Amino acid sequence: MENEQFKLIDLVEQICIEKDICPKPMRVAQDIMNTNIKTLTLDHTVNQCLQFMKNRKVRHVPVVDLPYEGEKKACFIGVVSQRDVLRLSIPDAKEPNEQQIDPRALKQLLVNIVARNPKSVSAQTPINEVITTLTCNHIDMVPVLDGDDLAGLITTSDLMKLFSVLGKTISQLCPKSERNATATNTASENSGKTDILSSWAFRAVQDIMNEPVICLDPQDNLAQAIDVLQAKEIRHIVIADEQGKLLGLVSDRDILQNLPYAGRRPPAAPKKFREHLFAADSWSTNVLIPLENVMVRDVVHVLPKCSVCEAAEILYKKNISCLPVIDEQKKLRGIITVIDMMQALLTAYEPAGVAGLIPSESGIC
Repeated sequence: MENEQFKLIDLVEQICIEKDICPKPMRVAQDIMNTNIKTLTLDHTVNQCLQFMKNRKVRHVPVVDLPYEGEKKACFIGVVSQRDVLRLSIPDAKEPNEQQIDPRALKQLLVNIVARNPKSVSAQTPINEVITTLTCNHIDMVPVLDGDDLAGLITTSDLMKLFSVLGKTISQLCPKSERNATATNTASENSGKTDILSSWAFRAVQDIMNEPVICLDPQDNLAQAIDVLQAKEIRHIVIADEQGKLLGLVSDRDILQNLPYAGRRPPAAPKKFREHLFAADSWSTNVLIPLENVMVRDVVHVLPKCSVCEAAEILYKKNISCLPVIDEQKKLRGIITVIDMMQALLTAYEPAGVAGLIPSESGIC
């Protein structure tokens, strides 16, 4: 195959055929989409949506309009994400650990907050286009449509699972003994192929992580964190001490659930990153909450030598979207996010010289 058209996924399938291995399909959206879809309607409330997400352990809910008389099927309208419904509680000033649920938010109907006509793909959309759709639009889930009908869903978690499966397939094709042999026998065609696959699958996270990482202090507040998230268009902020040791992590979700009820989704497109979600009155005491009050302290992390495929499996199994990278002295060295991982996965599906065009989180999380 010509170098300009070379794709790593082609090489994986070619070697599978040569070794009489039948790999799991990993080419288009239908190969990885979730078809076990449960939906809510426009008349469901936010409270019902929250319970739905909790019970099913999901972060996105497809919303449909029930069929009118004479119609045969419900109409897919859009999606409600966890971020859309997190702003439901206001911390009690007397009891910081207690939260007062705003009844207006819980009673609000999904018709008021659903994201209509979301970005979507078809069942035959190539994996690289699925990745591009998610990454370029700052979204974590994309509906798979058959015409106007909802056929499936693909989340970033599904792509991390794909990354892990692809890594395990390559491990099966390139056992350790064979990988070691490439060091002394790189002239043969088979060893050359093995070397290419090994170089991709067994890279260390330090090769693709974002560094240096801009951190905030535990005493910084939500308003400062929001400014950083919006300016850099990112979703995570690392909290570290003066020596650079990891103390915690704050995500946009951690912030949103500590902001006051914001009402319905505005009709106009946002001018700033997450503008409609982060919007809060400047006089609100909520934005002055210190980050140490909301940060996650027991943060899942990896060492710099961890392989990217191992990182993908951790992200998938833990259902998280970033991994701080620390050394053996607990010093922060970098961070890797699902965006970085999707960019790395993209290199398996794009011809040489094309992959890697999607921006990462600018080296800051």
